[in-house]
Parts: sequence; structure tokens; C-alpha cells
Amino acid sequence: MAHTRYDNTNMVMRSFSAVALCLVICLMALPALAFSPDEETLAEVVRHNYGPFSSWEVELTYPEYPDVSTRLWYARGKWRQEWRYGEQAKGLGVGGSVVASCATEGFPLSPMLLWMVPNPVEAWRSWGVDMETRNFGFCNGQPCLMLGAEPGDETSPAVRLNNESMAPILIRYTVDETLYSVHFDEYKTFAGYEVPQSVSVTIGGDQVLQMQVKWIAANKADDPSLYAMDAFDATPCLSPPLPFVLLRDHFHYPTAP
Repeated sequence: MAHTRYDNTNMVMRSFSAVALCLVICLMALPALAFSPDEETLAEVVRHNYGPFSSWEVELTYPEYPDVSTRLWYARGKWRQEWRYGEQAKGLGVGGSVVASCATEGFPLSPMLLWMVPNPVEAWRSWGVDMETRNFGFCNGQPCLMLGAEPGDETSPAVRLNNESMAPILIRYTVDETLYSVHFDEYKTFAGYEVPQSVSVTIGGDQVLQMQVKWIAANKADDPSLYAMDAFDATPCLSPPLPFVLLRDHFHYPTAP
């Protein structure tokens, strides 16, 4: 009987020691999590994860406006949009500039254009994000890297990235004293890359638009003819219904502060 009690005591002690060892290892690992990557390292990681993803094609749909959709092609900053609503409205652009469109009253920019721009770390800095302010935190319950704003600061220009893939979760910026927030959610793996399936836009503190993203092609949208102005049919077209006008009149691409 005494021998059995000794064995049980030994087993309890070994279990306690194993738990204690795990706690020590976890505590030793915590300081490593407190160090966020510097700007150069961050740029290298993002380049490694997304640099080869140079072009893509998606279809955007709008839950509040089920009769309207947008086809978007993107390649190294150049883009082509085709709005479909029974008829079509087309536009070409580079970054935040529209270079050609069939709409006589102006053409909107898509929030999806902000997702993964060329040289993203450099772009975020040019959009007013303080790259020296870096913290680890939680975004929608998931670990994330917070750039440009301390936890609790909901107004400063900021970028929040997935802690593993470094994919954007939030891009926040100010244009003409108006605060814009673009949230990228519901990530999935497509062609080997983590990509968002949902985008929401907040302007001036009020959410104004949600969109769903259907991924069609990766690294197959770089045909120069898609973005060529001399091949673009600029025959005048009617402006599509909402949310075309909403984005055209109220959504602005980030600029240098």
C-alpha cells in the first residue's frame, strides 16, 4: 500500500514539474512577442509573402445593391473596372487616379485598390502612417501587428496586419479632414495566398458600404491590353446606380499628408 502511495506521489510530482516547465517556456517566449519588426524587416516579410502576387482579377458584389456588380483587374498598380448593372460602365486607372472612363460625370475608385499596393510599406508611410509606432494586439480576436496608432487610438492613420501572413486587416487614413477606414475580412487561401472575401468601408465614422469579393484569377491579369488607353472604348455611358455614385462622390484614395 505504501509503495502505491509513493508511485502516486511520484506521478503527481512529475505532472506538476511538466506543467511548471511549460509555464517557464511560455514566459520565456513572451518577450520575443513584444518586439515588432522594424520597417526594413517588415517590408521584406511583406515582399516575401505577397511580392510574387503581381496581378489579380476579382468580382465585387454589394449586399445592399444586389443588381450591381464590379469586375476589377489589377496589375502592379494599374487597374480596370467594369461596372455591370444591365449595362456596363468601364474605367481605367493607376493607383488613385482615373485615366479613362466612359462615364461623363466621373468614375469611382474601388476600396479594393488599397488592399496590396506596390511597395506597401513605403505607401503606408506616404499615407501618413507613423511606421515608428508598432505594437502587437488583437484584431477581431486574432493576433495582429498594429502600425501607426497605439491601442485605443481610433483616429490616427493606421494599418493593422495579420500577425502571420502580414495581410492588411485595416487601412485607416485621413483626406481633407475626413477619416476613412477600410476593413478586409474573412480571409481564405487562394492560389497559395491569403486574400479577403469581404471588404467594408467607413467614412467619417459611419459605415457606408459592404462588399463581397469573389476571387477569379491570380497572376493572370497582366495582359497590357486590359489597361491600354489606346484600346479603351470611351463611348459615353450612363452612370450606374448605387453604389457607383456613392463611391464616386465620397470615397477618396489616400494621399500624402
